[in-house]
Amino acid sequence: MADRRDLGSRVARREGSNPSFPINNLRGKKLKYEKKDLENHQVEITAEVEKDRFNKYKKIAARKISKSAKIPGFRPGKAPYDVVLRLYGEEMIEERAVEELINEIYPEVIDESGIEPYGPGKLDEIISTNPPKYRFIIPLAPVTEVTDYTKIKKSYKLPKVTNTEIDHVIEDLRTNYATAENIDREAKEGDLVSVKISANLKNPGEGEKAEILKETPHQVIIGDHAEDEQFPFKGFMQKLVGLKKGDSKQFSHKYKKDSPYQNLQGKEADFSIEISEIKELVKPDVNEEFAKMLGTDTVENLKNSIRDQLETGKRNEYENKYFDELLDAIVKKSTIKYPPEMLEKEIEDVLQSFEQNIANQNLDLETYLKVNKLEKEKFIADEIEPAAKKRLEQALVLEQISKDEKIELDQNELQSEYSRSFIQMRSDPGFKKLQKRLTTKGISDALVMQTANRLMHKNTLNRLKEIANGELEQPEIVTNEEVPGKEKPQADAEKKNKAEEKTKAEPKN
Repeated sequence: MADRRDLGSRVARREGSNPSFPINNLRGKKLKYEKKDLENHQVEITAEVEKDRFNKYKKIAARKISKSAKIPGFRPGKAPYDVVLRLYGEEMIEERAVEELINEIYPEVIDESGIEPYGPGKLDEIISTNPPKYRFIIPLAPVTEVTDYTKIKKSYKLPKVTNTEIDHVIEDLRTNYATAENIDREAKEGDLVSVKISANLKNPGEGEKAEILKETPHQVIIGDHAEDEQFPFKGFMQKLVGLKKGDSKQFSHKYKKDSPYQNLQGKEADFSIEISEIKELVKPDVNEEFAKMLGTDTVENLKNSIRDQLETGKRNEYENKYFDELLDAIVKKSTIKYPPEMLEKEIEDVLQSFEQNIANQNLDLETYLKVNKLEKEKFIADEIEPAAKKRLEQALVLEQISKDEKIELDQNELQSEYSRSFIQMRSDPGFKKLQKRLTTKGISDALVMQTANRLMHKNTLNRLKEIANGELEQPEIVTNEEVPGKEKPQADAEKKNKAEEKTKAEPKN
């Protein structure tokens, strides 16, 4: 008989006894149980309960039935057992008795078997009621064995921000604040050109639509430094140089096999373009007035501000890749065991985060899957589950390393980070909605936990970086033997002993 009920580790609250339904001393002898380890980091436990104990719970169940039902001639909860049995039948009483008994014996199963559960187990099957015998499936707490992580070396070298990158940002800012003036001449570097684009595949495959674009309007600034992001292909803007308003041009382009446009990889297309408009961009000069327009007082401070932002972005991008690769290397050398429920929870979290991200693009999951011609189950199996597995295993490894390295939190840093996070949270538009769902203490407790976890995570990653980058290596100790002209203490002692022996051996006058 399959049941599969979720079980908590709580002990069911016992109600007071009365002469008809005695419930004192419900625990008799120790449970008889058998434990079997399963391959997926769960255990199967078969527990057998004494018949007398089950009979007592049948009486508890009958009393609860009589308490919730209206039985003529009796006050709620006072009908005798045989009356309840006659009205509702033994099957219903036994079903309710199982619920009561399971809540009672499940903590005993955990205690007596000596296992450490990850979370609530399941009543997998009621094997029999005479004698009462139940099978539980219980997920185990994760076990992580991290070995040799101190031997993994990976140099940490932050990329530097160049003056060229700062100049590119300034040029982008000048373009954003530029004025566009219509001109009647050939297009050249720096011009804003409006163009209509038509494109067709040269040799479409069977069932493949030839048309790619049809008089699609597009604007481009010729010579823009973001060349890699050009549409419809890299180098397109150079095709516009020398053309005037109303001019047309035809050409072909073969897409590379690594083109970001997957449907066009390795294929050739015929293009036809027509210039709709050419505007000259008049950009502001880079001076103090321009700097003040952007919130700083001098050009130098503007450049410093840009440098700081670029450095932060580069550091975040570099560290994300650095720690991802470092943790992957450690995971490969580790033994990590966890139950299916743990991965399922991580999959739910990753999927929820993905849905929030695409919601920012005004997409829901159903629309995203439809646009990309994906089935939900396959998308989760191919994309979400691998990401969740990787994130879970990295987190478990990081948690174990924090224990091994005895990482501790600085209380002043925790308080400071908490205060900053709380101020930031209060300024969020969704804070008032959060207050309606949680008490101030509840919000505060959750934020403290979140902040502590974030700092612990950061501190552990910093320790890993110090180890991998060789920052914690101790300088080699130089012994006396390695210092020229100086003997070791052991050699001194040996010389002294030999001298004393020689003195003792010499004849006395």
